[in-house]
This record gives sequence, structure tokens and C-alpha cells, in this order.
Amino acid sequence: MTSIIINADDFGYCEGVNQGIISAHKNGVVTSCSIMAGMPGFNQAIELLKENSELGCGVHMTLSCYKPVLKTHKTLVDENGYFFRRITKEKAIEFDLNELYLEFCAQIDKVIDAKIEISHIDSHHHVHTLEEFKPVIEKILKKYKLPIRGGFEYEINYDKVVPLIDSFYGENVGINYFNDHINEIKKYIVADIMSHPAFVDSFLSKSTSYSIQRTIEHEILTSYELKKFLEDNNISLINYKNIGVREGY
Repeated sequence: MTSIIINADDFGYCEGVNQGIISAHKNGVVTSCSIMAGMPGFNQAIELLKENSELGCGVHMTLSCYKPVLKTHKTLVDENGYFFRRITKEKAIEFDLNELYLEFCAQIDKVIDAKIEISHIDSHHHVHTLEEFKPVIEKILKKYKLPIRGGFEYEINYDKVVPLIDSFYGENVGINYFNDHINEIKKYIVADIMSHPAFVDSFLSKSTSYSIQRTIEHEILTSYELKKFLEDNNISLINYKNIGVREGY
């Protein structure tokens, strides 16, 4: 049997994202989320997690959106204290890796301090998968020993890497997505399917071009058709907290 984790990225981004993710969990197939510790909706997201204990929550380590948790960085931010919006390889080699390590630790620790049980770690724009940041990620895994989302462009010696399916995005978002990708999904014993359900509020619409598409994701992820399709294809829904006991990695 294949088990999938339908993980909603960007929890904590803003109120619209938070409410959309909770709706997709309570009324649909989202089993897991990952929280952004430095975003405006963080505090609300923490309260929602405490009200929805069955929703697994990881940390969405962030380097390319809004502001860092720490205010001491010299290389990670622009002149206004904001993260750079796109992390190219050319930009990545300019970063102080110690600053990056301290920032990612601060983001994880902020979630721990909020009394949330962290199920895994992943990252915004998949920055943890960049080869330039391998030394930082290895130190993070050694310190926290948490499962991590896969998709690496480098080899990593770690036994808690969960395969990523990241194609439910952009032009691929449609009611037929899961049917069209069923062979890919069934290759795995367990896999993380990335998603971005949300309701659109002012902050979301002004801060990203990927906003209206999130409402379409929400519609699909809460549809009866998708729930029945997964049942008919013997695909179970789990989150990262389940896999160490039930499924293996």
C-alpha cells in the first residue's frame, strides 16, 4: 500500500493561508503542514495548531520570503532587513553559512518554544536542497534529528528522508492531477505531496503572484472526488508523525 502525506506549505504566511490550510485539513485530505516562523500569521497559526492536534506540523525553513527571525544578519538580507526573494546559486555563495545555520535554528527553536511538536523540516522554495547549503543542513539534522523532505540535488547520508512529489503546482493543479500522476505516486511506500491551499486575503494578494491558484488547490483538496479516488486506489493518508512507526522511510 502507498501512503501519502499531503503537506500544506506556508502555514503562518498570513490569515488567509492559515484558514485555507485548516479548512483543507478539516474538510479535505491535508494531513500535514509546515510553518514559517518569521511570517505575520505565525502567532495565529500556533493557536490553530493547538486547536487541531491531528494536523502534523513541520518547520518551513525560510530564506527567501519576508524577514528573518534574527535581526543580526549581514549577508542574508537586503538593506531593508528583508530576505532576498530569489536564491540563485550566485547569491547562495555570498551567504555566511554560520548566519544561515543560526537563522534556521532560530526558526525551529521558535516553534519548539511555542510548545508545538515538530514532525519534520522542509523549506520555502526548497532552499534546503541546494548543494551550497549542504553543510548547514547536515548540522541541522545532527542537532534536531527530525525527518526531512527530500528532493536534494546532493547526496545526503541520513535515514529519515521522505521522497517529495512537487508537481501539484501551477499549471498542473487540476482535478485530474492525482489520476494523471497515479503511477508516480504508487512508486513509493510513502511520499510527501506538496500543496498550497489558501483563501486569498490582502497580504497574500500583494506579496505573491501565486494566490488565486491556492484557492483552486483548496477546492480540489476538499473535494469528494479526490477522497473517493484515493480510497478506490488504496492510498492511505498519513502525516510525518506516523511514518517512523507504521511505514518506515
